[in-house]
Amino acid sequence: MKIRRAWTGFGIAAATLLVAGCAAVPKAEAPPPALKPAPAPTPPPPAPEKSWEDRALTAGAWRYDAGSRTASFVQSGNPGPLLSLACSGGSIRLTSGLDGDVALRTSAGADQIRFDGGSASVPSGDARLDRIAFSRGRFALEGTTGALTLPVQSEIGRAIEDCRG
Repeated sequence: MKIRRAWTGFGIAAATLLVAGCAAVPKAEAPPPALKPAPAPTPPPPAPEKSWEDRALTAGAWRYDAGSRTASFVQSGNPGPLLSLACSGGSIRLTSGLDGDVALRTSAGADQIRFDGGSASVPSGDARLDRIAFSRGRFALEGTTGALTLPVQSEIGRAIEDCRG
């Protein structure tokens, strides 16, 4: 009998604990302290102007005239070329709307070409011409009066090589 009472007492105690564990009401936690509003984020700095390598190419196409030994970059619907490279004696005459000191940017580096009245004369053996002809995909001419980002195509090398003889 004593064993039976022990088991009964144990069963009642276990049931009480089981019910008590399920019936317990959790205490509400204190709300977290109010956070100070975060200061407004500072606006991002203005996006830097794209470098010449990332700018879109100037729209147009290269044309070569074997009779005048001239490569011209022309936009459709525009009768005048944006840039022309013409053989003139032992030099290449570059003609465009640019004036003054113009930065020449190629994949091989940067240099300067002086345009006076919209044209510049460069000796046909000048390394800057090779940098233009062999630049990887594009080159740029940047002056105070504007910038051209032009594709490199075979017409450029043809004008230069024809002038070198």
